[in-house]
Parts: sequence; C-alpha cells; structure tokens
Amino acid sequence: MRKFFTALLLVFIYGTLSAQQIKLGDKNKFTIYSKSENLDHTIYIQLPKDYGRVNKHYPLIILFDAQDQSLYNYTSSTIDRLTWTNDIPEAIFIGIVQDDRSKELNFEKNETSSLRFLDFIKNDLINYLSEKYLLNGFYTLIGHSLGGQFVTNAMLTYPETFKSVISISGALNYPNKDNLVNSKIISKLNDYIANTPDSMFSRQKYYFSTGDDGFQESGFKLGALKVDSLLKANKPNSKNWRFDFFKGLNHMTTPLTSLPSGLTFIFNDWHFSDSLAMDVLLYHKNDPLKVLKSKTKAIIKSFGTDIALPYNSYYQFADYYLTNGKVIEAEELTRQLLNLYPDDEGVYSLMAEVLTKKGDIKSAIICLEKAQSKSSIDKYTEKIRKLKNQ
Repeated sequence: MRKFFTALLLVFIYGTLSAQQIKLGDKNKFTIYSKSENLDHTIYIQLPKDYGRVNKHYPLIILFDAQDQSLYNYTSSTIDRLTWTNDIPEAIFIGIVQDDRSKELNFEKNETSSLRFLDFIKNDLINYLSEKYLLNGFYTLIGHSLGGQFVTNAMLTYPETFKSVISISGALNYPNKDNLVNSKIISKLNDYIANTPDSMFSRQKYYFSTGDDGFQESGFKLGALKVDSLLKANKPNSKNWRFDFFKGLNHMTTPLTSLPSGLTFIFNDWHFSDSLAMDVLLYHKNDPLKVLKSKTKAIIKSFGTDIALPYNSYYQFADYYLTNGKVIEAEELTRQLLNLYPDDEGVYSLMAEVLTKKGDIKSAIICLEKAQSKSSIDKYTEKIRKLKNQ
C-alpha cells in the first residue's frame, strides 16, 4: 500500500514540478519582407521560456489576425496553459498582423492576392524562421473567421507543408439569398477528399468548429456542417479530423472553446497521459523504456518528426527504476534527460544518486557540484560533504 501511494505521489509531484518550468517567454516583434507581395509584414513571436537551454527542436504554431490583441493574448495564454499541463508540447508561437484582411485571407473573393500571401507564409516566413530558430518541421495554422477560410485553403493548396490546421468559425461559405452554400473552398475540399488516398489523408490534422448563435454563425455554420457531412461520407473512420458544433456560442465566442479543443486534438498523439504513467508506476504492467520507445515511435508516425516528451515522463521513470534497484536502466534514462536538459540541476542530482548506487562516488560528487552550480540556493553542499567523507 505504501508503494502505491508513493507512486501516485510521484505522478503528481513530477507533473507539477516540470509543468511550472514550461511557459512561453515574452512577446517580441519583427518585420519581414514578402517577395510575392512586395511589402513588409509585422510578426509577433514568443519562444518557450527555456529556449536555448535545452536540446530540442520545436513545433511552430502560427496565428493569423494577430492585430486583434484579445485573440492573440487568449491564444498565447491557452498555449501557455496547455503546455503547463503537458497537454501539448512546448512550441514556438507567432502571430501575423494583417495589413489588409480581405486581400490576404479571403481566398473566395481575392484569390490572387490571397495566394500571394500564402506563398509569403510558405516561402519567406517559414524559411526565415527555419534558419533562425530550432523548428522540427511541424507547423500548425490557426485562423478565425476569414482566417479559418485561409488556413483551410493553405492545407488544401500545400498539404505536404501545412499538415495541421485549426479553423475556428471559418468563413467556409458565403450563403446566397436562398441561404445555400456557394463556396470555392468547399468545392476544393470536396475534390481533395475524393482524390486523396487514406494513406496520404492520414498525414493531415484538420480541426474546425462553429457556433449556432448570431447572424454570422447562421451563415457560416452551413459551410461547416457541409464539410462535416463530406468528411463523414468519405473519411468516416479517420481520426485525423474533428468538428465541434458549439450550441449557444456566436462568432466572437467560439475561439474561447475552440482553441483549447483544437490544440489538444492536434497534439493528442503526443500527450503522455497519467494513465500510461500509472500502468508503469502503480500497476507495473509495462517496462518504462519500452513505453517511452513505443510512444516516441507513435509520435514520429503521427507528426512526421520527433517531438520530445515532457520532462516528467523521463524523470519519474528513471526514479522508478532507481527505487526498484534497476540502476543500469535508471542511468540510461537519466542520460537521455541530461542530453535534453543539460542545464537542469534536478537531472544532475538524479544522476548523482544513480552513480552513488553504482559505487562511482567521484563522478557522483561531480554531478552534485554541477547541480549546486545551477541552483540559486545552497541545496547540495551537505550531500557533497557526506560523499567526500565516505
């Protein structure tokens, strides 16, 4: 019984401690020239708070309409919160300020200028960010209203580049006087669904939503429901798309539920659930190394690239091995942690425990000294003294 509650406590403590260290940094701004449009665009960017201190490459999340400060700030806080809870991985977040929303985002009415703006995103912006920051090649586009129309078209136009899309209350149609759907986007999506084999479609992640309240949603919901029916008819067994129909929400309130719902859907295959951890820590059903290797393999299959699992998934399993006397396995996982988090005092402290169990006191002292050098308080001096006196 004591081991049961100890393991349960580990799940809680490691999850909380690691989560407190993972937050978005401050917002910065830069401008970048668009060759296809012959103008400059203003971009907001936020990096993970520990960027530069860990050995990771990151997914990129792009929000359109960042001139809407309430939308930008809510998206930023949602990403921050979901990262804090380990529901989504750390990511680089950027927001694009629209100079002319209709020309840039409205594929239905301004196809030529909208495609020029899309080429700017694909070529100029992505290339610039890839050269300057540690990206892993997985990009998620988020758009609301006209932005939802734009990101859907981006996925349909360049599916190999834009594999992940969140369309919130998207302008997927423009109802005519008879309230019938008339949409180039829906026609394009219909062709894509019909002509794309399941093996290729499975690489896409498409989330879209709408409300049912207010004038705008009374029209836009028709387009969303039409897309939902197309996907149900043609891709009924696919888990790569999701539609949320929010009763009682209007055009301006749908982002409040759609953003967390969409982001957790997109990154569902990355999420390391508590139940998966408990199967190891509490019920001893699986071997930690096998669980981590299997999860990493599933992530690469789902996202086309590796996305590092959260800190606590390694730490709690390494500690589990150490507690159960499996020092070799504990050392393997701790070294993986050191590779990912070379600036983390807790990992050096854990490695010191592993090395002490192995009888390598000299190396254990070195690890504790490194842990102390990275700590803001005197935490390890007494442990170092005791080891030196052995």
